[in-house]
Amino acid sequence: MEKSNLPLAGIRILDLTTSYAGPFCTMFLADMGADIVKIEEPKKGDDSRYWGPPFFKGVSPWFLSTNRNKRSISLNIREPRGLDILKALVQKTDVFVTSLATKALEKLGLSYENLRALNPELIYCSITGFGHTGPYKYRPCYDLISEGIGGVMGVTGDNDHPEKVGTAAGDILAAHQACFAIVSCLYRRTFTGLGDFIDVCLVDSIVSFVTPRVVSYLSTGELPRPDANRSSPIAVYQPLQTKDGYLNMGIGNDRIWERVCKLLELEELLEVEAYKTNESRKIHRSEIVARLEEVLRTRDTRYWFEHLSENGVPCGPINYLDSVVEDPHIRSREMIFDLKDEELGMVPQVGPPWKLAETRAKSHKAPPRVGEHDGEVYGEWLDMQPEDLERLRKSEIIR
Repeated sequence: MEKSNLPLAGIRILDLTTSYAGPFCTMFLADMGADIVKIEEPKKGDDSRYWGPPFFKGVSPWFLSTNRNKRSISLNIREPRGLDILKALVQKTDVFVTSLATKALEKLGLSYENLRALNPELIYCSITGFGHTGPYKYRPCYDLISEGIGGVMGVTGDNDHPEKVGTAAGDILAAHQACFAIVSCLYRRTFTGLGDFIDVCLVDSIVSFVTPRVVSYLSTGELPRPDANRSSPIAVYQPLQTKDGYLNMGIGNDRIWERVCKLLELEELLEVEAYKTNESRKIHRSEIVARLEEVLRTRDTRYWFEHLSENGVPCGPINYLDSVVEDPHIRSREMIFDLKDEELGMVPQVGPPWKLAETRAKSHKAPPRVGEHDGEVYGEWLDMQPEDLERLRKSEIIR
């Protein structure tokens, strides 16, 4: 990938992560131009390589979705020689990102204090389930666990039946927050020369995600429950039935309320005293919804989306993924694209959710095979020769 004009060009990042949160974080940094060297266990590699079915030509789509633009090296860090090589690589990097559990990092001697002694300017980012402090710090955790403990499942669902968010929310949120912290620390290091330790965890990320609900509870003592969108502070902020499905609508202020009533030819609702303010509309939400749906059920969702949104009403369809990937706006924003892999052919991808005006167009590289770049990276970073690599292979330190 051409990186000379990308914001993180020249930044070396050592990626000792697996599963989803860590790889998602480093993929975004790679998209911004950083040189990501992904360290994988020689025999099988990243756990997410095997998440399925479904599989795409024998490879997990979960792995393919979060590992583009990286170079992979194999390294057995459970062996002393492999651990020594890892520490040598740390001395050559700007950022070290790991998703190893706290206990594993301590056992291997890979704490921030130990690695900072090797590289005083190192930015060390650890992404775990529960973090490095607190009574749960040694406990195992996945996204599902974080969503439950962090509270988002406690406000998601219907009829008091908690539901998981339909994606890896804890992982992806933690990845975004880790990216923000890493780039912030890189910026400060430019002026101070100081590295730092970044402790990001899935549970904290979920708690942050439900910030408005937490603050509302702490302020009022009113405990929200899973209630299918009915507890929003906005009077009508939910899916409404149409002729062929549902239309999400957000009536966030009195101007939008007036607009909706006029566009749906329900001007008489504007004269009802009980509907004059958001606070009073919330009290009468169910009867207002019933009136709106009487009209909305006369036409299909697409009609109402075009008619209302083009006239200033925040609304939209509830797309299944087949509609998402074909949506003309999403396509125009280059959020869906394909990259070419020599063995797999064209590999579908979701693009980064930012656009840069002053950065020239770039091509993306497909997710790597385990150890695909052993010779390249070990040669560049540690000046290893082919005979050195062969000895490591025979010792099962690399693939």
